[in-house]
Amino acid sequence: MIARKICTLIMVMMLCFSMTGCGAVILGGAAAGGTYVYVAGQAKQQYNANLSRTFYAAISACKKLNLRIETRDKKLSEASIKAKDSDTTVLIDIERKSSNISEVSVRYGILGDEQASSQILAEIEKSL
Repeated sequence: MIARKICTLIMVMMLCFSMTGCGAVILGGAAAGGTYVYVAGQAKQQYNANLSRTFYAAISACKKLNLRIETRDKKLSEASIKAKDSDTTVLIDIERKSSNISEVSVRYGILGDEQASSQILAEIEKSL
């Protein structure tokens, strides 16, 4: 079911980008046993965990990766973390998809960094 949703999302994004001439922006890969989508500088991955558990796993991942947390905010259906890696800003957004599924989006820097973002997603998965 999740794989179907991700595949549908990728297909819709490919269609949208093909109409604007930016189809090369979509990349996919594997991160610690799961799949993530990298679009326009942002990596996204869904986890089989509720919002609270995913939020605290993201905080733990930031600490393990020596990211300095500047702000963190958790609401009923979404959460966010703003952290720094030296002078680079890291934005982590978490969205509740269902009671047991959360989607995490990571943007490393202004333009994004796929390798750094996927490393953060992998560390969040390890912390779950």
